[in-house]
Amino acid sequence: MDTYIYSEKPLHIVEQVLALFNPWWETPFRAEGIRRQRYLEQLNRRERTKDIVFITGLRRVGKTTLVRQYIEGLLARGQDPRRVLYFSMDHPSLVRESILDILDSYRRLHGLKHNDRFTVVIDEVHLREGFEQELKTVYDLGHVKVFATGSSSLFMVEKGSFLTGRQTFMEVFPFSFSEFLDLKHIRPKPSDSHLMVKRAEEYVLAGGLPEYLKTRDPGYLMTLIDSILYKDIAGRHGVRNMQALRELLLIVTQSCGSKLSPRRIGRILGLSHETVREQLSAFEEANLIHTVRLKGKVSESMAAPRKVYLSDTGIVHILSPSVNIGCLVENCVFNVLRGRGGDPTYGLVREREIDFFLRDSCYEIKYSDRVNSEDISHLKDAKVKRRIVVTRNQSGHLGGVELVPLWRFMLEDEGRQIAR
Repeated sequence: MDTYIYSEKPLHIVEQVLALFNPWWETPFRAEGIRRQRYLEQLNRRERTKDIVFITGLRRVGKTTLVRQYIEGLLARGQDPRRVLYFSMDHPSLVRESILDILDSYRRLHGLKHNDRFTVVIDEVHLREGFEQELKTVYDLGHVKVFATGSSSLFMVEKGSFLTGRQTFMEVFPFSFSEFLDLKHIRPKPSDSHLMVKRAEEYVLAGGLPEYLKTRDPGYLMTLIDSILYKDIAGRHGVRNMQALRELLLIVTQSCGSKLSPRRIGRILGLSHETVREQLSAFEEANLIHTVRLKGKVSESMAAPRKVYLSDTGIVHILSPSVNIGCLVENCVFNVLRGRGGDPTYGLVREREIDFFLRDSCYEIKYSDRVNSEDISHLKDAKVKRRIVVTRNQSGHLGGVELVPLWRFMLEDEGRQIAR
């Protein structure tokens, strides 16, 4: 059995930090922010399982706010406040502490035995080297329900292989259009449908990062982008040429919805195509971008170029304001489809590209108020049950194809009905 040595840091410092992180030990607690009910319901369901729950997503997407809201709900359901522990591995006084030592400090603080049950929420767990081994020990000893957040999702999945059969993952996305409307205190009505086009376009341009939606400060997004590049990518992967990294991100934002060629990009930036591939993988690991493969046989899919989209359209717009609204809408639809819990692909029918396939449906983006039969004639040959074209504000059916305005497509995705 492994032996863990306690840190030489005075225990009272760690205990003081834990007390600051957990105000509900002493006073009633109310978490801030809009309640993201669909995520809270998922956490509530997973509360009853033994699995370690990893909560991933783009930096500043609202993971910390979400878990604090979950803690508020847990307390409201009668959980003893002293049996709920929260801490973040990015706190200066905890960065050198092992997770196991922190848990033991917490137990000593409250006089808990090792077989006393409690819930722990660990923020930024990926910053702790070897977190997967420590969490395995916690899991195997039992009596502790673990939730853990991190922005490097692919890294956490890779590390999570050490915990196979012991963990589940939940990705948190930027605010949806419905949540965007809630933030603005807008309740759609049938008589306001003509206004929804502009509101949808406002959302596409702004994206869904909660703090930016409140402030609309471009400096906030630029600072966030720098934080992702320095902390989640350069720091983790040892990238030294920050100028080339920024230029690569700029090329990606200007290419959203397009097929990427690492060789061509490498020639532009003076980098090897292997380096470009590695850095694109790092972007994806940090949840900054997502790539889409070609639908078809595995051999064809692996050989074909991948299309690229960003996790948040606001980042695209702030870095590359010249990107047209049609490309941003395509990126937005991709994010909506990912939120439905699938892995969208793109496809070719009669040598014409179809933007997305997901399960038994295909999706084409024609951001116009005048879509005609010729624009979508190739969709009838797609071997799917539903053929959907996302438009600006044109509704109806055309040759067996559904025409759905973007704003309605985004609201119906969440099952939200227009108020009557």
